[in-house]
Amino acid sequence: MSILDGVESVLELFGHGRHEITFNDVLEELGLAKSSASRLLAQMVRYRLLELQPATRRYRPGTLVIRAAQAATQAHPFDDQCREILAALSDSTGFTAYLSMLDGTDTVVLQRLNGSNPVQVLSPPGARRPAFTTAMGRVLLSRLPETEFSARYGATGTRKLPDAPAGCPDTVAELRERVATARAERSAIAVNEGMPGIGAVATTLADPLSGDVRGLCLSFTAMQVSQAQARALRETLVQAVAPVGQRIGDPLWLHPGEIAAQ
Repeated sequence: MSILDGVESVLELFGHGRHEITFNDVLEELGLAKSSASRLLAQMVRYRLLELQPATRRYRPGTLVIRAAQAATQAHPFDDQCREILAALSDSTGFTAYLSMLDGTDTVVLQRLNGSNPVQVLSPPGARRPAFTTAMGRVLLSRLPETEFSARYGATGTRKLPDAPAGCPDTVAELRERVATARAERSAIAVNEGMPGIGAVATTLADPLSGDVRGLCLSFTAMQVSQAQARALRETLVQAVAPVGQRIGDPLWLHPGEIAAQ
């Protein structure tokens, strides 16, 4: 394994909501020898790719990685427009807001805006989750043509999805149905799916110039919001996003019926 392969493998450990890793995580999940892991982590700390917490001996993303991520998000005016929508919604509802993208079969958090509610649902930028387990993931998948969806999940509807949590689609066919509903409704709701006790409403925006697609989401604890309130919250999100989508020329919001599986 080259040094760059090692760096990439270590940074990938920060997926799926994990914001800290340990020395044992690197040993067990990457299969490295203790001496190799020690040298690699020491080098990453030296070059500010990781930060070692003295009290816990846990590693977090370093300042160089954080600054690069911040620069990447700040470099896209389209993302700025999405953030403005989310900031207004987070301020008005008090809930946590997320801006995310699709990477393969995972969603990746790009930005998080903390709300004022004393109970917050927090995943750091860079956190990854299987797309089939979340409202955010299903609305992002609804933007894919059928050929791309099949390339990622396979065309066999009976194929089981890996470690499907309770309440989530269990097969590709079930996922396809959920995605079709998200496409038709231009949004999705998920409560107690993937993460017990957590709920979310989500929709998408696409930049016609760059082709970038972003998921916009409000997240809350299930005890805070009833099913009726979740549906009303989804409508609030859709009403906030629709005029922006129409202004930038996103086909989903200009001509909803034209966004369909191809």
